[in-house]
Amino acid sequence: MIQERDATDVLELSCYTMVKSGQDVTSNNQLSSKEQPWWNRPITGEGGLLEDLFKSKEDLPESVVTLRNKQLLDLMVFAKTAIAIDSEKFNNEEFIAFVKIKYLLTKGIGDYEGLNESISLLQLAIRAKDSFIAIDQTELRYRGYKQQEVYSFVESLLSQPDQYEEFNIQITEKLRDALPQIRTDEGKRAMLAYGKHLNYLAENPLCLSLLSRFKRFQLADYSVLKIIAELLQGVEKSHTHDLNNITKIVNDHISEFRALKTIINLPDEKDDPRIYAIMIQCVALAHAHEISYLKFEELMKVLRKWYSNYKVLQKIAEEYPASRYKLPKEFLEAIPGEDILLKYQRWLTDKQTGMTYFEFD
Repeated sequence: MIQERDATDVLELSCYTMVKSGQDVTSNNQLSSKEQPWWNRPITGEGGLLEDLFKSKEDLPESVVTLRNKQLLDLMVFAKTAIAIDSEKFNNEEFIAFVKIKYLLTKGIGDYEGLNESISLLQLAIRAKDSFIAIDQTELRYRGYKQQEVYSFVESLLSQPDQYEEFNIQITEKLRDALPQIRTDEGKRAMLAYGKHLNYLAENPLCLSLLSRFKRFQLADYSVLKIIAELLQGVEKSHTHDLNNITKIVNDHISEFRALKTIINLPDEKDDPRIYAIMIQCVALAHAHEISYLKFEELMKVLRKWYSNYKVLQKIAEEYPASRYKLPKEFLEAIPGEDILLKYQRWLTDKQTGMTYFEFD
């Protein structure tokens, strides 16, 4: 009873106060919706609260609409290309691991610092292994005067890197002069094959540089390359993603790796089983995913172009939020290609450290 009486007293006091100030409690019924106190106004409809809220927003400058539309049109072209390139092959744990490793190599981060050149040379040496062996066997087996003259000429060219661009031309001319003076058909066929292997190596000057180093450091039997190539084949089958397992395998063949250290320009401070394991892992993953990675790089190039337009749209969204401005409905629609960006941001970000393995700027 006391509580009810208190409530009645408060209501009577409020009515009395309003009358004293010249306000009639019932006069609100005679006011328009817009003139009513906010607690008596409807939420929707004429004079509603939402009408005031909407009308309080600023008009969006026409120049902003024009700028956004232009950026969106350009962005849509890149988004369409990105969608066409994007592939399920990229949605693979081993492939994503390879993308991260390539990023670490390019940026020279941690154990991957300074390894890019050595890994490239190791990869080339393994690919060119058969040509190296064929050249070596020819030089050992066919020892006629004219043949030895050709071999000396090759070594002379190999010692002059500035001549590598003309290497094929000069070798072809030398063989053309030498072949008529070689007596046996077998010897001629051997020299023709010898020339083809040299021409193959000359397609990449680094291969010629490797051949020169093998000769200079007296590793011309190439047994080291054979062993490492066989080891790599085993790694490709079962251990490409497990660095600890690869390190154990490397430890069993550490002398072969150290024999290659100078050939592949590996710094002395990198002479460590784990570093050799990283190199083997990189070569194995590159062999498994090389074609896919080229397509992935193409996708990243397109996304970087897309991203420059995307940043403009983001800036417009930040400067002209829906809470302050009347936005056309297309301003609130999903941006084409944004789902691809977010997908790779998620895949290429380390959840524990927050490190990102990509750059779009």
